[in-house]
This record gives sequence, structure tokens and C-alpha cells, in this order.
Amino acid sequence: MSNQYKGKPMEKDIREIEIAKISPNLRMIYPAECIEEIVQFIKHQGQVEPIRISFEHDVFKILDGEKRWRACKRLGMRSIRAVIAETL
Repeated sequence: MSNQYKGKPMEKDIREIEIAKISPNLRMIYPAECIEEIVQFIKHQGQVEPIRISFEHDVFKILDGEKRWRACKRLGMRSIRAVIAETL
């Protein structure tokens, strides 16, 4: 992956990011029913709220929106709306 995101102020920009390029927090465990509720919501309403991610060491990491990311992935979506937080 190129360094096109590194060091650029993007806190307010909502972008479409490929789901496969986002690394989940594997320590987070959610009940299946919780994710299924979000799956149903996104299926009918779309992704209303973007997730928040950071770009560190050539990888996107989820800061907020892990359940939305998992729901979109379960739906087979290829990309997700996200806000890229500035790195300090």
C-alpha cells in the first residue's frame, strides 16, 4: 500500500475504504445477536455513520465502529465509509 494517507490531515473527510485493508481488533468479542441487529439495520438503511480508523505502519486500524465494520463485512460489502483520524 502506498503512503498516500500518511501525515495528511483527514479528520473530517469521510472516505470509502476497502474493508479488506482494515485490520479488526481481534480482542473484541461481541454477541452474534448484537452484530445481527446492525446487519439488519445496514441492510435496510445503509451505513449511516462512518467508522473511525487510523493509519499506522501501512495498516488501517479501527478506533471506533468495530461492530459496524463486522456487520458490513458480514453483508459482503467491499468498502466502508470511514473517517481517518490524524496520527500524532
